[in-house]
Amino acid sequence: MELSTIQALAALNKQFYEKHAEDFADSRPRLAAGVQRVLAGIGAGARVLEVGCGDGKVGRALARAGVAGYVGLDASEAMLARAERYTTAARDEVHLRGMKDVAEISVFRHAQQSFVFLSADLILPAWPGVLAGQTFDWILGFAVLHHLPGYNLRADVLRTLTEHLAPGGRIALSNWRISRSKRIQQRIEPWSTAGLGSDSLEAGDYLLSWERKGRHGLRYVHEIDQDEIERLAARAGLEIIETFAADGVSGDLSEYIVAQKRSNQPKPSAPEGK
Repeated sequence: MELSTIQALAALNKQFYEKHAEDFADSRPRLAAGVQRVLAGIGAGARVLEVGCGDGKVGRALARAGVAGYVGLDASEAMLARAERYTTAARDEVHLRGMKDVAEISVFRHAQQSFVFLSADLILPAWPGVLAGQTFDWILGFAVLHHLPGYNLRADVLRTLTEHLAPGGRIALSNWRISRSKRIQQRIEPWSTAGLGSDSLEAGDYLLSWERKGRHGLRYVHEIDQDEIERLAARAGLEIIETFAADGVSGDLSEYIVAQKRSNQPKPSAPEGK
């Protein structure tokens, strides 16, 4: 995919989240079933990185579970502002309840917890700098990889994330399987709506409409099928250890994988197209 197309698609998604951050986050008040399944396997004391953290729902859930540290990255300043706002409110609530000696308090109660949100755009080459010197027991990317334009960009981001895994660490990802949902297929718009031609895109690229409370937006999404996720994992030096489907009305909208570093990793291959 050409750089100009990548930039146009990235700008489209960034504009969507900046414009619709509040309404979009409000439309997803609870963690998806697949996300909850992954989080249940993260032990207390773990250090966790989440890319595409949005308004921080996952981070706050992990804080309640007692993780030692959490770093949330997102490209949307509007989403990060909401994350900070809701997280501050959660901390304040814990403080007030603590003054009343309420026993069930668990959110942010441990002084050793490190909990931070950072601005990072995975499209830009410099984004790994915010993670310099850090490793994590778990790296999470829920509904993120499919918003990155171009196979090589997705591969580069996943390989970079793998480099920040601690020994024995794991990566968990989820991606929409648009072909499984008639409801989402009804939201597919022609590329001309965004001023783009389909000849500049990759197979599996879609332009999806979004509407809520009379507001309308457009997003770029790429359907990552089983073949592609296996190639991406192999190129990053990952071994997939679990795959499952969850979420949506039918319970299979998103495909989840959990992976870990291969014990004997080959040298990185040359970039490939798709």
